[in-house]
Amino acid sequence: MPTTTPHAWRPLQRSTRVAILGALLATMFYQAFLLDPQYRGPTWLWAAMLVAEGLTAIHAIGTWWTILAHDNRAEPADVALARSGLRAGGSMPSIDVFVTAYGEAPDVVRRTLVAARDMTLPHQTWILDDGDSDLLETICTEERVGYLRREGGQHAKAGNVNAALGRTTGEYVVIFDADHVPEPDFLLQVLPHFDDPAVAFVQSPQSYANQTNLVSTGSSEAQRIFYELVCPGKNHFNAAFCVGTNVMFRRAALDEIGGIATGSNSEDIWTSLELHRRGWKSIYVPQVLARGLAPVDVASYLKQQLRWASGGFEVLLRGKLFRRGNGLTIDQRLQYLFVGTHYLLSLAMLTFMLFPALYLLFALSPIRADGLTWAAHYLPFQAMVLLVAWLQSGGFKLSATVASIGAAPVHARAFWATLRRRPAKWSATNQVGAGTRSLWVVMPQVALLLLNATGIVAGLVVMDDPAPTWLSVAWASMIVFILGRMIAESVKGGEEPPAPVAPPAEPARVPALASAR
Repeated sequence: MPTTTPHAWRPLQRSTRVAILGALLATMFYQAFLLDPQYRGPTWLWAAMLVAEGLTAIHAIGTWWTILAHDNRAEPADVALARSGLRAGGSMPSIDVFVTAYGEAPDVVRRTLVAARDMTLPHQTWILDDGDSDLLETICTEERVGYLRREGGQHAKAGNVNAALGRTTGEYVVIFDADHVPEPDFLLQVLPHFDDPAVAFVQSPQSYANQTNLVSTGSSEAQRIFYELVCPGKNHFNAAFCVGTNVMFRRAALDEIGGIATGSNSEDIWTSLELHRRGWKSIYVPQVLARGLAPVDVASYLKQQLRWASGGFEVLLRGKLFRRGNGLTIDQRLQYLFVGTHYLLSLAMLTFMLFPALYLLFALSPIRADGLTWAAHYLPFQAMVLLVAWLQSGGFKLSATVASIGAAPVHARAFWATLRRRPAKWSATNQVGAGTRSLWVVMPQVALLLLNATGIVAGLVVMDDPAPTWLSVAWASMIVFILGRMIAESVKGGEEPPAPVAPPAEPARVPALASAR
């Protein structure tokens, strides 16, 4: 089938190192300003700003630290040697490839299934059908791959994989979501890293192929920035974590912890955490070796974000990251901490969304300073944060900002649900029926937009103090624009997932496998 050349991302740039130094100085300059008593506004508002800005600064510093850990080392010689041996027909371990399915369109599943079946190196491919689809069973028979179905559906995807682990025997296990199409050389690129017997899993990036609207483009760009900017440095700390797809596990490692972790909204990161606690290694390979489908509408995107944020908050609040003797290094503890603080940034953003309206409507401000003084301290910090990301990732799209900020209310909902131990319902991102329109899913965004729009009108009418009023109007206008784009996209609805390319006409290279229920 047609394929794209695996893409390796750019190494750490010298300009990025310089920019991070400047960003640290700008951060200290701005934080010192916020802490200066002479600029303190009403105590409750000032305290809210300190918490929000402090959280932003802590997470930014953690991100820069991780970026700097990306040391541009070449692939180890033993990995390259092992790959050469595989190409030459050397000894091969047994490999099971799992494609997890739960209500996705059959043609989407077939596309992934065929690509997984036709990967280089001997292996067995299985569909793990949690949707009890007789049509998928027929497709598996046609494509000559294995079909596994279980009873009950307990523990969602994690339970599905664990059930399959009990019915297969491969020394290594690969997991793909139903809409993530692997490159032909996925196994050839990943398997050699297991030459180190301490490696439990090897993770490759998520990358999306359908970038056709705000949601799909924004979520795709946000993923690209994360996998390019942050993930390479995690190898330095042995803190790369599984993301649930495009990953290969050593079965012995999974057996040691009882399989994929269950009872969580994010089974992938909890599995990683348990393996790291027991001394296993993980490796992140910065090559796009599979391409999936981004969410195609706002409702699907926000459901995905709710699930991911819930998992991050679970690790933050219940992961016992700093409990003595938990098996993690201090670096690993901090790296897992930053998973949770990433989503806490949305709580900070919601706080920032309220400030302009509070000033424009009620003349309340957390900082007592003229607009020029505030801008002179804040703008260098914000500019340097953006510059670091721009230099290292090669630029980014506005859609990523819209998608990230637009999801803030959902992240807050996930935080509240996690505090109350209310699990988010698991659902596949692009199930049949995706592309629907719904205004109800963005009602919090509508409320925030109306609040800031009202503030803009009131501020322009009253115009009591021009300088801070215009600054607040500008900030509120940006919020209205970002939330308005998200709301408009929700009303418009998304496109259906793209039709898969036709599978190859030649017979499959693997023998027919029996279906199993």
